[in-house]
Amino acid sequence: MKKIIPAPARPKAHYNNAVACEKLLFIATQPSIDWETGKFLDGDIFFQTRRALENVVYFLNKQNATLDDVVKIGIFLADLNDFDAMNQVYNTFFPDPETAPARFTLQTPFPDKRIKVEFEAVAVLP
Repeated sequence: MKKIIPAPARPKAHYNNAVACEKLLFIATQPSIDWETGKFLDGDIFFQTRRALENVVYFLNKQNATLDDVVKIGIFLADLNDFDAMNQVYNTFFPDPETAPARFTLQTPFPDKRIKVEFEAVAVLP
């Protein structure tokens, strides 16, 4: 049975930000957005990375989970030249390489040209 994990603001497209199923939580790609208002928060790659990862934490917290419960994370970058800068911030959220989740990074164009990075995640619920 699946459970939708809502935020006050809805995405513009037809999807949900987070869906729990049994012991798994699937978090859709998270940009630098304020889910309380639905407004995009523009900034440099450091700011957008931090905010997007905070959104991952937001949906984890709604299910009493933490970053330690994340088993896989996907990273989507508008420009691979931002990889090192993104990774600096990412490493503050996942500081221990021994316990970090599996991950991938892809370069992709975004419909909104202001978006520099998005993260998706899968977590095992406690």
